[in-house]
Amino acid sequence: MDKRGALLCAYRESERFVKESERERITSISRTTWWRLEKAGQVPKRKRVGGSTVWLLSDILAWMQK
Repeated sequence: MDKRGALLCAYRESERFVKESERERITSISRTTWWRLEKAGQVPKRKRVGGSTVWLLSDILAWMQK
């Protein structure tokens, strides 16, 4: 099992997309601060799925482990 799979297993989660409100709840980082960190390349980049902005849960969990 790779590192991301192990993280998901540890949190009893499966890979899924996370929208902005959940990303903010998980990381406790405001939308504005996250945007600044994203522009600086310090957080996982967002993805566009349909008309929504999302992140992979494993990307966020891996970033939090750094």
